[in-house]
Amino acid sequence: MKGNNGPSGFLTIDKPSGITSFDVIRELRRMLGVRKMGHSGVLDKPATGVLVIGLNRATRLFELFGNFEKVYTGEFILGLSTNTDDLAGELTGVSDSAAPDAAGFDAMLQQYTGELEQIPPAFSLTKVGGRELYRYALAGEEVEVQPKQVTVLSSELLDYETGLDQADVIWPDSKLSENAAEIGPLARAKVRVHCRGGVYIRSLTRDVAADLGTLGCMGRLRRESVGPYSLDDAMRLEDVAARLEEGATAADLLEPLSSIASGMPSLQLDDQQLGMVRHGMGIRCPRRALPPGSYSEGDKVFALDGRELVAVLEFQGVNPQGLVDLRPGKVLG
Repeated sequence: MKGNNGPSGFLTIDKPSGITSFDVIRELRRMLGVRKMGHSGVLDKPATGVLVIGLNRATRLFELFGNFEKVYTGEFILGLSTNTDDLAGELTGVSDSAAPDAAGFDAMLQQYTGELEQIPPAFSLTKVGGRELYRYALAGEEVEVQPKQVTVLSSELLDYETGLDQADVIWPDSKLSENAAEIGPLARAKVRVHCRGGVYIRSLTRDVAADLGTLGCMGRLRRESVGPYSLDDAMRLEDVAARLEEGATAADLLEPLSSIASGMPSLQLDDQQLGMVRHGMGIRCPRRALPPGSYSEGDKVFALDGRELVAVLEFQGVNPQGLVDLRPGKVLG
């Protein structure tokens, strides 16, 4: 779909470690010549994996990503803590407690399933009083942070090692290298986490370790998927550059706006419904026109005209005649 300033759609990038999410945006703006661009959810500088980039009208759909399911693979490092809750930070503590065995670790990990209360890391983009937490941390200011509700759908222990030397765990360019003599044997768990919303894996690592009677922080982290977008669809920045050199345009690289509706409730509009929705009017349709499932007031239904995403509708209920009431929550054109 074309916007006022070029094509609209999504581009799934496999973000490399060592650059920020905004660095990715800056580089893509330069390569694609598109100014209106954003991402669906930040990945920290050391993290890698799926970063969904939206161009033009696609940026209007980012608010929907908050409810998408996400999958991460990460390293839980037990035996030390840092001010950033990952290995990129400065050492704040070393544990003298023995690491649990794999069964003990997994048992505690499974307790962190379902609806949880989680305090974001001090170095994060979470805002308190209109200011990001990392700004308070950099200024050395203490601020009261309220826990937030998050959902962990499942966690799987993939690998577990104990008795590791710090050289086996700490990154070569890490600030922790300065404290190598203080750091004793460490444990490392590789975990896949399936979650929804704003879960911080760094906080999950910290909290699981604390309940095991030790200290913990996150090592490497890779985001494998965000909603319908996965590493299978992802391009590296160098892949984008190569495609452009071969003659591809920005539009050639994009997934359509309708890709966001993959696996989600959707409705093909007829001409009359299309006209009504484009004028901001609500529509009615038989219940059988929607995919099977239970719907609650406010649930999203994606309205399509062929392969083009026209609007995001909101389920309002079923009237006495058995017709579903839908109203436009967001009209895209």
